Amino acid sequence: MLPVLMMCLLITACGPVSQYQVKNNFSEQDIFQDGLFGPPASILSMDEVFALTEDQKQDFLKHFHSKEYRDLSDSQRIFKYLKNKLEYFNFHSETLIATDAMALNSGNCMSLAILTRALSKLTHVGISYELARTPPVFQREGNLELNSQHIRTVIFNKTTKTTKQFVRPNDKVKIDYFSTAGSRTLRSVKKEEFHSLFYSNRAAEAMIRNESNRAYWLIKEALKIKPDNLIAINMLGVLYHRIGEEVYAENTYRYGLSHGGDQLELLNNYHKFLLQAGRNEEALIIAQTLENYDDPDPFKWIDLADAEFREGNYHNAIKFYEKAQELASYLHQPYAGIAKANFQLGRNNRAIKAMQMAIENSHRFQTTSIYQAKYDYMKSLQNTN
Repeated sequence: MLPVLMMCLLITACGPVSQYQVKNNFSEQDIFQDGLFGPPASILSMDEVFALTEDQKQDFLKHFHSKEYRDLSDSQRIFKYLKNKLEYFNFHSETLIATDAMALNSGNCMSLAILTRALSKLTHVGISYELARTPPVFQREGNLELNSQHIRTVIFNKTTKTTKQFVRPNDKVKIDYFSTAGSRTLRSVKKEEFHSLFYSNRAAEAMIRNESNRAYWLIKEALKIKPDNLIAINMLGVLYHRIGEEVYAENTYRYGLSHGGDQLELLNNYHKFLLQAGRNEEALIIAQTLENYDDPDPFKWIDLADAEFREGNYHNAIKFYEKAQELASYLHQPYAGIAKANFQLGRNNRAIKAMQMAIENSHRFQTTSIYQAKYDYMKSLQNTN
C-alpha cells in the first residue's frame, strides 16, 4: 500500500500562514503530461452541470408561484422547495450535476450548491458561495484518503440597491444540510473557484474508481479555470505518484508549493513522497517546516494528526495534535488524540493525563461519557500493572 496521500476536496485556508519557499523552474504547461494518458475524456461544460430538464423546471416553478409560497421572499421560496430534498444529501455522496441531484434527491455539499444555483437561475435570486468549517469527514478508498471540507450557498433577494456586498441580513438564506448554528464561515468562494472545485471533486472520485485517464483530464480542466487551484495540483502529484511517474510527481508538488497559499496538504504529501524515495535529509527539512508551520486553524492540524494516527505514525500524530492544542487549548479533540496515540505507544500515564484534559474540555454529555469510559479503562490497566 502506498503511504496516505491526503487530498482535501476543498480549500480551507482562512488566514495568513508562513510559506515554504521553493525555487520553481516549471511552467503550468510543464506539469501536464498528456502522453501518459489516453485520449481526452468527455468533460461536461458548466452549462450542462447547471442544466435541469423541462419537467424539473416546471415542477420547481409550479411550487415557486403557488399560493403556499406566496407570502415568502424569492430566496425563502427556494429554501422551502429544497428543504424536502436535503434528507439524502451528505458528505459521502458523489458530486452530481443539477439534474441528477434533483432526480436522485441526493448528493454531497457541492451537488446541493449546484442544484441551488440551477434553481436560482430560474428566478431573480442572487447567489454566492462560501466555505464553512464543520466537523471534518474522512474517507478511505483503497490507497487514497480524502478529507472532505464543506461548501455551501448563500442566496439573497436582489433589488435595484442590492449587491453581493450589501445585502440586508434578513434577505440572506444559507442553503446547507448542516445546521448553520454549528458551523463557521471561513471565507467566500468566487464563481471561478467554485467551477474549478467541481472538476477537482469529479477528479477525486475518478481516482477512487481507478480511472486515471478521466481523473487527469478533469484535473486539467480544473486548472484551466483556476491555475492556482492547489487542490487540483496536489491531486495531479498524487496521480503521477500512483502511476509510477515519480519525477513528474515531484515536479508537480514543487510547482504547487511555489504558488504559496495554503501549503499544508502539499507539504505533507511531499514529505511522504521524499520518505518513500529514501531522501531522508530532504524529508527532514520538510518535517521541520511542518513543525514550524503556523496555520492558525487548529482543525487543520487535527485532520493531519488523525491521518497520521490511522497510518500508525503515532509520534507524528502527537506532534500534530500538540500543534492543535497550542493553538486552541480549550478544545477537547487534541487532548483526546494525544491520549489515544500515547496509549498505542504504551505510554499509559501520559495517555491518562491527556484524556483527563479531554474530559475537562468536553461540554457535551455524549462526548464526555465516551472519554470517561476510555479514561476508566486506562486507569484499570494502570491499577493491574
